Amino acid sequence: MSRKLSYWIKERHNPQFDGPYYVACGQLTKKDAKTKETSLYGYNNMLEFKTVEEYNQALKSLSEKGYRVL
Repeated sequence: MSRKLSYWIKERHNPQFDGPYYVACGQLTKKDAKTKETSLYGYNNMLEFKTVEEYNQALKSLSEKGYRVL
């Protein structure tokens, strides 16, 4: 049985910073993405994209808006 993979970007909120920053996580299962939401300090939101085109466009858009993208 093959696993369904989506593309994911982690939106990281750290109370020490004014705004969020983003981490490109690539292809993950929903289960793996859920584990990346856990944080000891602050919180994370996982943003899901079904296609690589949507994923790349979101990364580009976040960068153009001035957000830090890792």
